[in-house]
Amino acid sequence: MEIVLDTNILISSLLRNGLTRDIILLSPLKMYTVEYAKFEVEKHKDELQSKSKLDEDSFNYLTEFVFGKVSLIPMAELSPFKDKAIGIMREIDINDSPFIALAMHLNCPIWSNDAHFKRQNVIKSYTTKELINLLL
Repeated sequence: MEIVLDTNILISSLLRNGLTRDIILLSPLKMYTVEYAKFEVEKHKDELQSKSKLDEDSFNYLTEFVFGKVSLIPMAELSPFKDKAIGIMREIDINDSPFIALAMHLNCPIWSNDAHFKRQNVIKSYTTKELINLLL
């Protein structure tokens, strides 16, 4: 199964050694995210590392390991879907339209715990709990 991860799922996997991290590191899912998600993580690296309670080397290793499991897709590849995705998310959260565009590009669902993805009906979205139930 292919699935698009939003930035908060990636951040959650870096902050806590829990189900989200286990799914990313151990599941057979083919996972994708927009390229700028890695930039967002890098931009907030110091804060995330502090919250994770990991030393710098461990946090860097974990970050590379997590992103090694997720294919990063450049925004340029999403341009054919950009306008439609913006239209879908305009009244919900326009900042998340790239994840909708990527899911449209790949014809797959989104993994996010952000409830606002449920407010649109074009792309299926799964919370972590829903994804676990689907995988079992």
